[in-house]
Formats: sequence, C-alpha cells, structure tokens
Amino acid sequence: MILGIGTDIVQIPRIERILNLYGQRFIDKILSKKEVQKLSSLSKDQHGCFLARRFAAKEAISKALGVGIGRNLQFKNISVLNDDLGKPFVSIYHHENQSKFGQNSGQIKIHLSISDDYPTSVAFAIATS
Repeated sequence: MILGIGTDIVQIPRIERILNLYGQRFIDKILSKKEVQKLSSLSKDQHGCFLARRFAAKEAISKALGVGIGRNLQFKNISVLNDDLGKPFVSIYHHENQSKFGQNSGQIKIHLSISDDYPTSVAFAIATS
C-alpha cells in the first residue's frame, strides 16, 4: 500500500554556491557519514551534483514520509547510497521514530528515483508498507 509520495527539484548551481560559501559545514549538515565517504572518493567538480542529488532525494523522502526536514528528521540522518547496479537505497539513522520510518523495521519501504541534467537534479520517493 502506498503511504505517501514526495518529489523535489534542486538547481545544481544553487547547491554549488552554498558549497563554496560554507564548505565542510554544509557537507556535514546534509550528508550521512557513509555519504561523506562516497563524496570523498569523487573529484571536486562532481561534489555539487552529488550534493544536489542527495539534497533532492532527502527532501523527497521526507515528503513521502509526511514529516518534512526539520526537528523530527534531519538531512544527515537519512543515508542514500547505491547498490552494485546503481539503484539507490535508503537508510534512516538516529531518529526517534526510526522503528516507524526505518527500513530496518520492515514496516515502511522507500522506493527512490534520482536524476539530473545540469543545471537541475530531481528526486521522486514513494513510501509503501
């Protein structure tokens, strides 16, 4: 059963400007520890696109869950990684409602699609039970 859907669109140059202005502080606010490791393996010129994709994905996920980003769910607590075939998968960490939202509980599954075509990144998420 579909519990919620969410979508988000991000202008990559906007994320690049924020990254140039705030640097590591912005990265630490947006990315999980595992995502920071992935980012460090990329060339600097790929950082803006990577961050824009993750930003859009996390906004879409929070909308699909019906909570938005804020006090109850933070960017860095959502991890968006890719399997061996490149398909994105979602994990939610250190959230007071982790059993409600987390993939670990088996209660809610997040289906996620991410795409970009400079200057835009877009993500679409569906939460199902």
